[in-house]
Parts: sequence; C-alpha cells; structure tokens
Amino acid sequence: MTRGGEARIQDIIEAAGMAARITAEGRSAFYDDWKNIPVAAQMISIIGAAASRLSDTTTASYPDIPWDDIRGMRNFIAHEYHNIEPEIVWETLRTSIPELVRSLGEEPVRPQR
Repeated sequence: MTRGGEARIQDIIEAAGMAARITAEGRSAFYDDWKNIPVAAQMISIIGAAASRLSDTTTASYPDIPWDDIRGMRNFIAHEYHNIEPEIVWETLRTSIPELVRSLGEEPVRPQR
C-alpha cells in the first residue's frame, strides 16, 4: 500500500512531536542521557525520509521549506553517523524542526517539563 503526501506530512509532524519531548527537560538533560542523541537523530532521519518520499506537487505546495536540506540531513545521519555533532542535533530539534512544523501549517508541540 502506497502512502500519500498527507500521511508523510503526518509522519513529519509526529516525529517533530517526539523531538520536542526529547528536548523538554532542557539542554543539560539532553546531554546527560546517552539515549537522547541517537533517538533525536532517528527523529531527524524519519523527517528526512518522509520528505524524500513526498511528490514534487506536495513539496511545491510548501515553497518556503528547504526540502533539499531536510533530505540532506537525513542522508548525513544515515551515512556519516560517526560525524554527528550533538550541538547541531540540539539546534535542529529546538529551532529548525519547530519552524518546519509551522511552515506545514501546524502548531509545534510545546515541550512539557
């Protein structure tokens, strides 16, 4: 069964929600728990994989979203996993992903403490 653009957009939004929960306790807690960085990288990877499977028509509907950058970050995580910089992951989760969700017309999940 082929998943359409709406399902892929929903995948992005759900992964973004998980990303918000990962950062909910703040930067120190993010770095203190060894599981956070690989889980966060996986959420970024899911977002990139979903973006890679969107049709040109769907991506054209959101011209302000840097789709190539999103797909590129997924590829970097998948193939250059040994070079992942935790600070870039943190900034992506705290800044870029909420901006992406807003660009998709949704309200970003607010991290709960």
